[in-house]
Amino acid sequence: MIPLHQLPIEIFVLIITRALEPLRTFCWSRSTYLARLVRLCQVCKHWKDVIDDTPSLWTAIHVMDPAVITSTAISRSAGHPLYITAAPPDWLYRSPDGLDELINMAIPHSTRWRWLQVIVRSSEEALAIMNAPAPLLQTLDLKSTTQIRVGSQKGGAALGGDNPQLRRLGLYRVAIPWDSCLLRGLQHLSISELFSFAPSCGEILGILGACPGLVELKLSLYNAGAVEGPKRSTPFTLTELRSLSIYLDLSWTSALLETIRFPSVESVSLALNFNNSDFSDLPKLAQHIQALFPVVFKSQYEVLITITGSTCLCWEPRETTGGSREFKITAMNIPVPAAKECIVQTLLHRFPANAIEFYLNTTPYSHLWAILQEFDGVEGVNNIRANYSDLDAVLAYMSGPTTRDQWGFPELEQLSVFDCDYDPERLLSMVEARYGLQAGDGSDVADKNQFDLPPPFQLITICHKDGEADWDTLELVEDILGPGCHYFHERTER
Repeated sequence: MIPLHQLPIEIFVLIITRALEPLRTFCWSRSTYLARLVRLCQVCKHWKDVIDDTPSLWTAIHVMDPAVITSTAISRSAGHPLYITAAPPDWLYRSPDGLDELINMAIPHSTRWRWLQVIVRSSEEALAIMNAPAPLLQTLDLKSTTQIRVGSQKGGAALGGDNPQLRRLGLYRVAIPWDSCLLRGLQHLSISELFSFAPSCGEILGILGACPGLVELKLSLYNAGAVEGPKRSTPFTLTELRSLSIYLDLSWTSALLETIRFPSVESVSLALNFNNSDFSDLPKLAQHIQALFPVVFKSQYEVLITITGSTCLCWEPRETTGGSREFKITAMNIPVPAAKECIVQTLLHRFPANAIEFYLNTTPYSHLWAILQEFDGVEGVNNIRANYSDLDAVLAYMSGPTTRDQWGFPELEQLSVFDCDYDPERLLSMVEARYGLQAGDGSDVADKNQFDLPPPFQLITICHKDGEADWDTLELVEDILGPGCHYFHERTER
């Protein structure tokens, strides 16, 4: 093999560029792009000379870099476009040191900005950035820890012109004039965490209509009020959109899905907040979801259904072929009848899943029992995992035929229980009933035996805190299950 220092300089520079590329616009540790570059300069004099004399290697600047290194990089990068990140991973919890100094250094070089991600702490700071001439800027990401609104002339230009190269815009708690030229011709758009300054549903539709080449859309405006007045707008199509993520009021979600077509979408995430909702939009929303789902999933799929507490239900399918397509629905503050209409009737009955896994997390008995009744008759449930939940409802449901004259979860293969509340005798009774060893509560053996027994469990896993397991009962369960079908563990608190 040829030693690196004997390679042609162009090849050597290309290797360094490709190696450091992931750090150019993303940093997950204290070791930034420039920190790694400076470290490479210390390998030998030849490496240092080549790196020092290559302006394109000095174009990525991060707020975590010392000011002297930042100044050196800006000087050495000559006329090359700059990638500036002024928001560390934990920016939401602390203001980074050196933020003001970095912004003051960056503003005079705005004509070289290619990527700018920055925390702004006032509307004046945001306006200064938006008014700076930046003809090369392709990505602008403005973040704030508080709600701020940037005022400017209605419909006026920003960044010194019409911004023909801007393709990616992110606004986190930052509101700009919603008719701004920044909101035209985008490929990636994210607007999040705005309350009183949020755009109206009509303004959002206007923005999306002005971005026909949009590829990725994220809207998280869950505290915005319901749509008021007429909801109908002229339908249009976003033919290039691949990723759709929205966390909105039910009426907003329904209005967007009714107005816009997404023929090429591959990833959908809908967060539905049922708080203070009159549910009048739910039937129409269900129809739109039914129409959108087969666009994403055209073949067999498996689904994970997560029930958290008494208010949140998440439905998350995944391709059985291991592909990357997604269609996630998270319903918050959801009453049980709405869960049935939103998830069971809309999706599971019309598009049956190949396999269904339940994950129960801090779920109380009363809510869980009601949910189980609504999911009664849904086929394909083969795995249940439970954490910190009251599991007696599940054990009772699985102990015999339900209202649909079949066993509760008749295809269940695995049950995993971690630090849950349950009656050990009910667990034993459930296992005995499903293995044909007793009738179970409230049934006589003759009636129970007219139904085919479900298949035996492949694995039951039970984990308790130290001193909480009823080992006598668990050993009886173990005797029924047989070797290799159980894993009981009692862990010690650290």
